[in-house]
Amino acid sequence: MTARRRHIAGLVVCASLLLASCADGGPTTPSATETTTTSPAPNATATSTPPAPTATESEEPVPFPADLELDEQPSSGDVALTLTDVRTGEHEGYDRVVFRFDGTGTPGWMVRYTDVATDDPADAVLDVAGDGTLQVVLLGVQIPDTTGIPERSGTNPILTPGYTTLREVNVRGQFEGQELAFLGVDTPDHPFRVFALTDPTRVVVDVRHDR
Repeated sequence: MTARRRHIAGLVVCASLLLASCADGGPTTPSATETTTTSPAPNATATSTPPAPTATESEEPVPFPADLELDEQPSSGDVALTLTDVRTGEHEGYDRVVFRFDGTGTPGWMVRYTDVATDDPADAVLDVAGDGTLQVVLLGVQIPDTTGIPERSGTNPILTPGYTTLREVNVRGQFEGQELAFLGVDTPDHPFRVFALTDPTRVVVDVRHDR
């Protein structure tokens, strides 16, 4: 084969190879999806509406569960307690009265709003400060002769005119296993709650400031 023919044959082979490459799709430029790194999705909290403030972030105090209904709890069967102290306190959102006892067992209670503060068993009507009156009956209370524990001594009634809601605590004494007291509040529409604490034994009455 002459040199000219070999040259022409080479050109034919190269042309054939080039056509085959184009038919197979050939080397192409990578697509944008192959060369571009996809950015991660934005954080949901960064793009969503900020959550509403929690209760602790609010400027208003969080009201505790309370209502205007009778709150009652029986005393334990082995109870023998004597009232030894009564304290009051003003807190953010509520006023508090604490009845402390010494002795054995767990006290009970019956607490409710009453239209008239009647001193039992004398049936005398008391003039309690404020336009609302909570009657507090503490159960499982015995006289010092039975428990051997000195009973409470101190100022009575306890007047609290500077408190937001509470105006007076009037303890009437023990009778037939019950200790009677009246809490005077500014109006008779403040929700309240009652619960017991231990070490020492106490019954707590909280009266909310809001209505």
